[in-house]
Amino acid sequence: MGKVRKAAILAALVLGAANLSAAAEDAQKFDTGMIPSPHILFPNQEAAGLVVLLSDAGGWTAREDTAARALSDENAIVIGIDLKAYLASLAKDDGDCIYTVSDLESLSQQVQRAAGSGAYRPPVIAGVGAGGAMALAIAAQSPAATIGRTLAVDPEEGIALTKQLCTPAEKSRKNDRMVYGLTDGALPDPVSVTFSPAASAAGRDHVAALVEKHSEIETDETDDEAYKALSDALSDYLGEDDEADNPFGLPLTVLDAKPSRDTMAVIYSGDGGWRDIDREVGNVLQQQGVPVVGVDSLRYFWAERQPQESANDLQRIIDYYRKRWNVRNVLLIGYSFGADILPRIYNLLPPAERARVRQVTLMALSHQADFKISVFGWLGAEGAGSAGDPVDDIKAIDPSLLQCFYGTEEEDDACPELKSSGADVVAIEGGHHFDEDYPALTRRVLDGLDRRLAQAK
Repeated sequence: MGKVRKAAILAALVLGAANLSAAAEDAQKFDTGMIPSPHILFPNQEAAGLVVLLSDAGGWTAREDTAARALSDENAIVIGIDLKAYLASLAKDDGDCIYTVSDLESLSQQVQRAAGSGAYRPPVIAGVGAGGAMALAIAAQSPAATIGRTLAVDPEEGIALTKQLCTPAEKSRKNDRMVYGLTDGALPDPVSVTFSPAASAAGRDHVAALVEKHSEIETDETDDEAYKALSDALSDYLGEDDEADNPFGLPLTVLDAKPSRDTMAVIYSGDGGWRDIDREVGNVLQQQGVPVVGVDSLRYFWAERQPQESANDLQRIIDYYRKRWNVRNVLLIGYSFGADILPRIYNLLPPAERARVRQVTLMALSHQADFKISVFGWLGAEGAGSAGDPVDDIKAIDPSLLQCFYGTEEEDDACPELKSSGADVVAIEGGHHFDEDYPALTRRVLDGLDRRLAQAK
């Protein structure tokens, strides 16, 4: 991203924090990627959620505008997308396939930061007719823990874009449309479909085929007009609290397992949240008998946290789940953003709590720590490093506890600087994601843990 474009985004965010209506009227100053001129509406109060509203085939009309304003009145931030213009923009993409989710998530983050939202809420993707079909197609390529919910009303059978979306899901071409299934396994986010009397038979049949393979898809019938049904359904979902499934009200993912090493793990994710490498490593640890608590850094650090506050939360997490799983030892893991903040947090734990930690594993460590997610960092620029250099924090940690992984293609990774300290520094072929061989990466984590556990006996 060029400096001029970064400056434009910064101007939009500064204006948004001071005057939300100005940011709403000047949406082009956000980095919208392949989304042309979105209609952005801010509520007058703290946002209860964010809705990406995809128009029907005819584009953004008075119907969509009315629905968007009604949602804004329900305290939703709304990003309205003219589907006709959006599909035309996507068709011009010169890649082998099209990936829509990164633009949607990036814009969602920028807009929520501009709105001054105290908590990050993953976007709800919704639409009627052709917009509903597009919402379902986006679900076919969404990673887990990225989209909050997918809602389609009277979806058509496919989308009017013959260039394929990037997804391993089943797909077929029917005349000038592409029809998408959903990826195998669990849905990446909750999917709901509502049918009004105006729903097409082809759309109903397509959803029935999706439900046949994914029974967790929610379907409903209504006598209401489609846009009223959409507004009513979205109103029910706004403000949903999905962080209450633990005693602390924190954005945690808990992976239970029968402990095989008398050890539990706490993993701090990268700034993208609990998905990809952190999620995959957590799943493998669970399979190997290490129960896991995953901290979603995107949501936990969306608003700035104080280091001591974060250490206090980690202490509570360890105390509660160590007793729940009846284990004595703790493995701490941080990836990228999570690796940068973990050394400071560890150092601020009480001595008795630090004594339980057998290994501190850092992956993709940098020289800049921040206790607040940087939207610019998500868009490709470096964070501000307001919490200093994590390497300085690492100097206070016993090097025999440390394990640091870095990709050989990463020129600015801080791990190589720890070699002389006696820390376990491991080079892995690849870049920031270690060529995505997460089972092998986790095996190395466990090899180090097993060695340290044996030495502690």
